[in-house]
Amino acid sequence: MPTVYITQESGGRSFLPARKFGKLVALLPNEAQVVLSAAPTIRKLRRGLKDFTQEDFLLLSGDPLIMGLAIWIALDNSQGKCSFLKWDKIERDYYDVDVDIHDKGEY
Repeated sequence: MPTVYITQESGGRSFLPARKFGKLVALLPNEAQVVLSAAPTIRKLRRGLKDFTQEDFLLLSGDPLIMGLAIWIALDNSQGKCSFLKWDKIERDYYDVDVDIHDKGEY
C-alpha cells in the first residue's frame, strides 16, 4: 500500500480525504520551523522520507521552505519522479499529479 507523506501537520485541517491514496504519515509537527539553519529540518525530513518511492505521494502543507526541502528529498529518493496530492476546492477532494523532472517533453 502506498504512503501519503504530509510535509507538515496543520492545526484544524483534516487530511482524511487523502486516505484513499494510502497510509497517512506526517513528517513534521505543526509548529516546526526552519530557523537560522536548515540542517536539522533536512535531517528530520531525510529520516521521514527514507522509504519514499515512486508509488508514494507527497501532500504539501505548512511552511513553504519545508515543502521545498521535502520535494527535493522525495525527488532525490525516487529518481526524479514523484506523485503529489493537490486539493481541489470545488470538488473538496484530492487528486494526484505526477511529476517527472527528467521528462524532456518528447512524445
